[in-house]
Amino acid sequence: MANFERAIADLRDIGFGQDKPRVALILGSGFGLIEREVDDPLDTHYQDIDGFPPPAGTLGHECRLSEGVLWGVPSLVFRGRFHAYEGHDARDLGICVQVAHALGCETLVVTNAAGGIRDDLQPGSLMAITDHVNFMGINPLAGFERMPGAKAFPAMGRAYDAELTELLVKGSEQSVAIGVYAGVLGPCFETPAEVEALRRLGADAVGMSTVPEVIVARALGMRVCGLSLITNVAGGHEDSHEGTIKAGSDNAPKVAAVLKGLFQSLA
Repeated sequence: MANFERAIADLRDIGFGQDKPRVALILGSGFGLIEREVDDPLDTHYQDIDGFPPPAGTLGHECRLSEGVLWGVPSLVFRGRFHAYEGHDARDLGICVQVAHALGCETLVVTNAAGGIRDDLQPGSLMAITDHVNFMGINPLAGFERMPGAKAFPAMGRAYDAELTELLVKGSEQSVAIGVYAGVLGPCFETPAEVEALRRLGADAVGMSTVPEVIVARALGMRVCGLSLITNVAGGHEDSHEGTIKAGSDNAPKVAAVLKGLFQSLA
């Protein structure tokens, strides 16, 4: 299980936090190339951070943390995240957000690869997340030990910051839709019947991450912005993780263009 106090102490010993990062960016499957945009980064692997959960090494997640200036903004960039389907405790899923907040970040930008549910969200589409539905069956705040610095009962009525979302949608020449993200446990992809159920419940896209991180961020008082890259049509009979990684890599420049517009607005 993760140990937040040990992790933040180790990161500070390495030198993280000295540049006073303002924004934390968590990169989804296949988006690792965006890290190359960070100027003069301080970099470490998750496995070398004392107190971090052991990374599962899921394909498409490099499991590295960098600190530096990204598109004019002092930032922390997490190349990879912890998923519930990897066997991690629910309380460990927000460790990246916890350390980012402790190192000074007030804003969290989450990205992910997702399956499109709404008809117009085809592979290659981008969707700014306006809300989410938690179908994971877990919550990172649940438990007898209260998360340091976090509200025990955070309001989630405005989980995704409207101003940041508008900057994300309008900040580049890329077309960015808006919609609701459904978070599911995974690791199997969704059945057609499950996709239809999610559609009727108001979801526009579905994935296996992000929701726990957003919950932790809001409990810590951080502003949140989310971006999904649609990598497949949800419920398709040929869905595969390898296909998701390839779609993420192929569309990384498009994702980078949208994120660059957002970050430049925050600089």
